[in-house]
Amino acid sequence: MSASEETAEVRAADVEVEASRLVRIIAALVLIVLSATFLVGVFDIRSPKGFDPAGPRFFPLLVTTAWLLFSIGYLIEGLRSPKTARAEGERAWFEPVSLSALLVLYALLVVPLGYVIATALLFFAAARVLGSRQLVRDIVVSLVLTILVYVAFTRFLDISLPEGVLGL
Repeated sequence: MSASEETAEVRAADVEVEASRLVRIIAALVLIVLSATFLVGVFDIRSPKGFDPAGPRFFPLLVTTAWLLFSIGYLIEGLRSPKTARAEGERAWFEPVSLSALLVLYALLVVPLGYVIATALLFFAAARVLGSRQLVRDIVVSLVLTILVYVAFTRFLDISLPEGVLGL
């Protein structure tokens, strides 16, 4: 390969890395806007207990605050990431875009399918997108996590979740 071909290849790789960096920054900004919107919505939850851990505002406040902080961290990571090419064939854009699409799909399916089915599918698909290739483990972990969270919310926190087709 000549020096000019090698230089052109490196420049193309740099453009791809810069594009993937831009996608991460945009995804982080979208996550920040969404989490901030939901955080503002938490204050519309009416509760005589205020922000008491036994009240209905506490858990949404905790989750949306964590979501906002992690989104800000993701933005900082995207801004600080190198602008030069890394390993050949790296697809740094794929994970954030795919996970964002999965979250949108989850939001659309959680009510009609129900919490248990939609969440188990989300966990399984997210594991696959993030690179796991152990089918049985992915299925078992997604089902166990979904059931644990479902039981914690419905039995211990007395929060109803969408029933969907299973009627749970």
